[in-house]
Amino acid sequence: MNSELFGPALRRLRERARLTQEQLAEKAGLSVNAVSALERGERRRPYPSTVRALAEALGLDDEELRRLQALVPRRDRQPGAPPVPVPRQLPAVPRHFTGRAGDLSRLTALLPPAAGAEDGTRPGAVAIAVIDGTAGVGKTTLAVAWAHQVRELFPDGQMYVNLHGYDLGPPVTADAVLDGFLRALGVPITELPPTVAERAALFRSLVDGRRVLMVLDNAGDAEQVRPLLPGSGSCMVLVTSRVNLAGLAVSAGAVRINLDRLPDAEATSLLRAVVGPDRARREPAAVAELVRLCARLPLALQVAGQRAVTRPHTGLADVAGELADEERRLHLLSTGTDEYTAVRPVFSWSYHALPAGGARLFRLLGLHVGPDIGVAAVAALADVGATEARRLLDGLTDTHLIEHTGRDRFAPHDLLRAYARERVEAEEPPAARRQALLRLTGFYLHTAAAADQLLHPGRHRALTGATPPPRHPGALTTFDEALVWCETERATLVAVIAAAAEAGLDTAAWQLANNLWSFYYLRKHWSDRITAHEIGLACARRSGDLNGQARMLNGLAGALADAGRFDDAIEHFHRARPLFRDSGDRWGEAAVLVNLANTCLGHRRHEEALGHAELALPLVEALDNPYLEGIALGTLSEAHLGLRRYDKARNNFLRVLELCRRIGHRHGEGTTLLHLGEACLGLRQYDDALDYLTQALDLSRNTADRHGEAHALMYLGNLYDHTHRPEVARSHWTAALSILDETGDPRADEVRECLRR
Repeated sequence: MNSELFGPALRRLRERARLTQEQLAEKAGLSVNAVSALERGERRRPYPSTVRALAEALGLDDEELRRLQALVPRRDRQPGAPPVPVPRQLPAVPRHFTGRAGDLSRLTALLPPAAGAEDGTRPGAVAIAVIDGTAGVGKTTLAVAWAHQVRELFPDGQMYVNLHGYDLGPPVTADAVLDGFLRALGVPITELPPTVAERAALFRSLVDGRRVLMVLDNAGDAEQVRPLLPGSGSCMVLVTSRVNLAGLAVSAGAVRINLDRLPDAEATSLLRAVVGPDRARREPAAVAELVRLCARLPLALQVAGQRAVTRPHTGLADVAGELADEERRLHLLSTGTDEYTAVRPVFSWSYHALPAGGARLFRLLGLHVGPDIGVAAVAALADVGATEARRLLDGLTDTHLIEHTGRDRFAPHDLLRAYARERVEAEEPPAARRQALLRLTGFYLHTAAAADQLLHPGRHRALTGATPPPRHPGALTTFDEALVWCETERATLVAVIAAAAEAGLDTAAWQLANNLWSFYYLRKHWSDRITAHEIGLACARRSGDLNGQARMLNGLAGALADAGRFDDAIEHFHRARPLFRDSGDRWGEAAVLVNLANTCLGHRRHEEALGHAELALPLVEALDNPYLEGIALGTLSEAHLGLRRYDKARNNFLRVLELCRRIGHRHGEGTTLLHLGEACLGLRQYDDALDYLTQALDLSRNTADRHGEAHALMYLGNLYDHTHRPEVARSHWTAALSILDETGDPRADEVRECLRR
């Protein structure tokens, strides 16, 4: 081995060990580029620590290690000449660095040609990577870990500085950084230039043509970084920051690497590494819960893991149970004396760096209870215009205090949400918090009212009197826009109802539940509907509002009926009727009778349904409301259909169809076409039945009515079964069953029975 050069010897030993360059790099904690450069002889003087890491990865004994070390050439210099300083300033490799393979690869792809290319190309512009992300996401850890992997490719130095852009103390000035860098490169203190510009120029001259890696950690803004950039393409610069340093991309060609929170698998691996694999293996459910409670944030996972390590006799489930208390979570993740490794202080540095408007919006977001929020809702919450709301959101996004969750949707992660809640409770007076919540609730109340009228034109009017109209209500103009808005805000709407109730905004809470009737009726979100109306009912009772109680009982009964709880539904309808009567709401009284009839129809109690519908008709006719008249007459017709009075049912349904088309009630039109098809099927008028059912299917799909689509498919299956086309019938029944199971429709069993025949 003594006659060999280091590179060929390394290649021979690697091949003897049957390792690829990739495998050796992974085992030694180096980059593939570094191993390749050493084998090619491009890097002839590896660090002693690198040689030891390679020897360990190759399984060399002590004698083989000494022989390999002997192949590393000594650094020659002229007699009497001072040594050329080689700064090696990188902090230690973080102990539990986990995952981030994609981000590491992106950084490696940015290596300058002199450090990584094999084609002999000359270096061009300096390579600059900006790693940005939220507090505690692991930006510094990634930068330092990667820098250690590739340090062999930068033999002329690895320089590191914490710029303290977001920190306890003031940011480090460019003057101070250049002072340290120049002295590290051998410039005597007496020869340091006096101005920043002169120091920057000298620094660029000293590193020109040298392979130097720079890590500029925790930058506050682009201006803090610009004077520190080298001019030589042989160098590479890593910048970490909590803000999007877009200016560096424009002026210096920097490549942005936005660091997200860890994926579930990598977050789990990190926590397992901290607490120990055996302990994690014994409590997998607790590990998963800790990952969730820590929002997959590496800093929080490290703190939670260390909390468990210091309490070896405490189960991980107990640690998770402590963190489950949202009011104590940030406190438990911020204990100890080191503010650099505590969650709350790290968040606070980002928060306190915000301008006043951004800080106010961030803390107000602590009042929002949904999973995410749109621009119009933010405008209402902050009492600003839509343009200003978007500008403030962009600022919070750039500083990674909130994340984009979808088109024009934003949210802080759970730990930042808890921090925002702390700040709003500490800094906003109770009256200001209540006004903000009232504005936000009003936005959802008024926008839901607009959606309700678009989804069911002519329905019992939506209610908005509990709050003043928002300055910028949601701009809904079509059926499709209304449906998309309701689906997008679905989880938020129930949460807002609960939050309004908790804040004592009782009327707003039950009115918002009332305004979601059409959406819930169309989409069959029964669990949401039951929850919303139960909260609304409690609020209406607390405020003594008879009409509110009647509406909530009526809506709750409808949800219970859809969920198959027939007896509970009937009881609630009967309780709602006298309340409508006592509050002078004839529309509501008629609607309850129609709903009673429909519920009886769903349980094949056709005679009872007919009786309720006949009681409703005189009330409906006195109201002169074509919408409710169509529903009442349709319900009466369905009762005739169930009693096999097909002629009477068909004739009445034709009248209902004309009413629905006259007022533009598309959902009612689809339902009526469906029942006309069923009536014609009973009359053996198969061509007419096919025509009506096909129209019903098309209309249900165009209006996103999954319930109507499933029933049209079911009746088409029945039609094809009657006309002796069993395979076509089965395909329609199968498609219907898929939707019925998806929506939890009780008629799924009826279709299963058809498929078993």
